[in-house]
Amino acid sequence: MEPIIGIIENNSAKVAKMLNLVLADEFLLYTKTKNAHENLDDNDLYRKLMLFKEQYELLETTMDSIAEHIHSTGYNIPVTLEIFLELEHLAEQCGLNIDGLEVIHELLEEHEGLIIRLRKRAVYFGNELQESGVGRYLIQLMEIHQRMILELKIYL
Repeated sequence: MEPIIGIIENNSAKVAKMLNLVLADEFLLYTKTKNAHENLDDNDLYRKLMLFKEQYELLETTMDSIAEHIHSTGYNIPVTLEIFLELEHLAEQCGLNIDGLEVIHELLEEHEGLIIRLRKRAVYFGNELQESGVGRYLIQLMEIHQRMILELKIYL
């Protein structure tokens, strides 16, 4: 597959690899958010359930967007959980009957860590690879996660 216009041919593999890392992080964050939605046990249940539902749906859209960007480089996307878990930076944790405040704190930490990694990658793409389009795209992803953080902080 030919890479799309706008990505320097020599950089396609680097762009695809880096976006695969982002996709893996997004997937695990999606899974944690979905788990929080399915297993929340709290007094303010309905509002938090709706918040988590909105956020995991936004993460689904974000993952689709990242996958499209990866495809545009001419490379494939790892589609197994095993590969995603090898690539991701988030720690997988499992819990049932999760306390609302505890899960919100955990999700906040995950979003903040992802924003830090996205910022570093955006600088790398912009400065070292001269791929400012990909860098701007990562900044847009950061903004999505910053909005999600603000929504979560309402419940603290």
